[in-house]
Amino acid sequence: MFNKAPQILAHKSAVSNSSLVLPNYIINKEYSLLHRYCPHRMFPLHNIGEQVQDVMCNFHGFKWDYKGIPLNNTNKLHCGSATVGKSGLLFKNFNEPEHWWVQDLANEQSLNYSHVKQGSSHGSWLWMMEIQSDLLHIRDGDGAIHPQLASSTNLTDIGMEEGNGWIIQTCSTGWWLFIYPYTFIEYSPGCLSINYTIPKQKDSEFGFDWVTQFYYDPKVSQAKRAEFETLEDVFLEDVNAIEKQKGKWFPLVKSSNRLEDHCVHWGNWVKEHKHVGT
Repeated sequence: MFNKAPQILAHKSAVSNSSLVLPNYIINKEYSLLHRYCPHRMFPLHNIGEQVQDVMCNFHGFKWDYKGIPLNNTNKLHCGSATVGKSGLLFKNFNEPEHWWVQDLANEQSLNYSHVKQGSSHGSWLWMMEIQSDLLHIRDGDGAIHPQLASSTNLTDIGMEEGNGWIIQTCSTGWWLFIYPYTFIEYSPGCLSINYTIPKQKDSEFGFDWVTQFYYDPKVSQAKRAEFETLEDVFLEDVNAIEKQKGKWFPLVKSSNRLEDHCVHWGNWVKEHKHVGT
């Protein structure tokens, strides 16, 4: 659907001492990318979110070192490299801006990779990513999508900025960053999550998986970690909402409220970058 779309893969702390298993890749401490599926019979190499040293296929017992060099077979796994930004994010096809959110992440020198959470949906991932940019739907009341979030978030005070292929929204506890078209990042001092969608079919908006990686400074309390991870509950509320939306996604041309301005920004990006006919 999008040619060479930006991909945010992980934070560099996840690969400081081992390789991290992603949905399509295994990324190592040299920021090299390895195929996650065994080239012999396409069996998945390790589980998403695992940190591994050497790589092994449990189907036929083939092994590779962390660089993807075969140890008992003839198939190499190396398939490219990621870029590490000043922010510490590892990515492909993304031009990291000079912006204060980059510096916020650059200042976090003690983050450690913690774990992942995963899920799947039959809904439209384009609707799903729009809802990440939509602040107007954060409302309280019976039947509202985010009554608990609305009770703790003052929408009047939320700051909204945008750049080339990304938007950021700031609140009292930190910020939410959407890097188009797949990645939603949340940050609070000492806490980082990287959430990304994986469309089930390249040129279809319906059906997607998601993965959320969590990172913490060791000094962050368990109570703050638990509070930070309620964002996964909020994400599930968004999934439930978009699965009720009817039909294909279409761009919002004009916002009815400033809280929808980023929906328009997202829609314009999609119109500019989407392949004709998809």
